[in-house]
Amino acid sequence: MAEILCPNCDAEIELDDDASGLFECPFCDQEFEWKGESVETDAQSYNATPIDGIKAMSHGMHGLGGLMAIIGLFSGWIVIGDFAKITPFGATIEFFGISASMGWFSMFGEGEALLAIFGIIFMILVLIAVCSQIIHIVYRITVHMVDSGNLEVSAKMEFRAYKYRWHTSLIALCSSIAAYLLAQIGSLISIGTDGGFPRPSVFVILLLITMGTQFYFMNKELLSE
Repeated sequence: MAEILCPNCDAEIELDDDASGLFECPFCDQEFEWKGESVETDAQSYNATPIDGIKAMSHGMHGLGGLMAIIGLFSGWIVIGDFAKITPFGATIEFFGISASMGWFSMFGEGEALLAIFGIIFMILVLIAVCSQIIHIVYRITVHMVDSGNLEVSAKMEFRAYKYRWHTSLIALCSSIAAYLLAQIGSLISIGTDGGFPRPSVFVILLLITMGTQFYFMNKELLSE
């Protein structure tokens, strides 16, 4: 049963949920018209559609990817033996508890131009991955809030957020993979294997797995829409 107010005397009247047509108020004996579908429409607009499992997983993976991408700015991507690591902003060497770091630009003056060039391109790729991931998360939040009716944006912004979600997720993945490969190859060419074979850190392995998984869920999400 649906409770409505008489438009003539404001008295409460009970009608069937699917009732529609012309009715007579038992209190004021005046007729009024009622369309039952408006009740269903109000109920549907009031109750938000629950988020499905694929979108929930995609939201979670992209949030985790964003966090790891930011942490990756200050973490070692390549580990050489037990004493050196390559980060997006330079190389760090540790001996007997003493740590020394050198940025990529500083290496030009130390005669390590090749390693510096590899390092600068590596740094740029990491920054592209981080920026793309942040932009993707902004687009994702915008789409979610617009769909739930909690945000109003221009048609151009809404179109951009819908269209470029896939592209920004892909750019973040490809830039991360390219950055790792460049750092790995640059380490092998410039440093060699005398101090130990350059290998990916545990962090960068987890980062690449996360980036790949989030892109997989991005595609699953688009297919389900």
